[in-house]
Amino acid sequence: MDDYSILPPVTEMDKSKRWYKRPWVWILLFLVVWFGVPFLLETIWGGQFKNTEELTKLNQTNSQSSSKIKDVVTSNNPSLGPITAPVVIVEFGDFQCPYCKQEAPELKKVLLKYPEAVRLIYRDFPLSELHPEAISAAEAASCAAIQGKFWSYHDALFSNQDALNTTIYDSIAQSLSLDLEKFKRCREGHLTLAKIQEDFAAGVAAGVEGTPTFFVNGHAVAGVLTLEVWDKIIVATMKEKFGN
Repeated sequence: MDDYSILPPVTEMDKSKRWYKRPWVWILLFLVVWFGVPFLLETIWGGQFKNTEELTKLNQTNSQSSSKIKDVVTSNNPSLGPITAPVVIVEFGDFQCPYCKQEAPELKKVLLKYPEAVRLIYRDFPLSELHPEAISAAEAASCAAIQGKFWSYHDALFSNQDALNTTIYDSIAQSLSLDLEKFKRCREGHLTLAKIQEDFAAGVAAGVEGTPTFFVNGHAVAGVLTLEVWDKIIVATMKEKFGN
């Protein structure tokens, strides 16, 4: 039998200083709340950058000097919308990025709402350290682009984002009636890799750090944006281009 008689008696002071009443506990709790909660929120919502107010001030809070405008528009990347559109959105995306997948339907809404005013250009920014299939998926989409099926392939990759692999790439190509042998030669021979690397280098040079990142007439905006936010950005961009 254990002999508890050797333990010192519990005094009134001991009772009053339970662990949850001690100052160091409250200091620690304060630090966890002050620093831990923002970190947790950033971890969970990190891909959904900036609040609406910040985004709508995109072209208003900056001086809009030419040095802040990044020229990332190309003529040899997949695009939707008229080439004469006054608002050009260049997306740097990653097919294995969940936020890019989340943003894709919002961009479709933008194009439907502004068929004459907006042009969307897609450029590759595969974050291979985070997404092991990002480069392979980008190559597959670029090979589909050679056969005129980039956007259909783009949508199919996002639909199969959780299962990207060689079998899926070939299966999508077959479902889109691509020349499968030509597609395989392109993909397996890495014939589009140099173009993807060129896009990635252009993104790095323009300051892209994550996906999706957009350049709206050269001004950077990042994250998952709703149609409501895009409305405000497009209006601000049109005002900048044509004046009030």
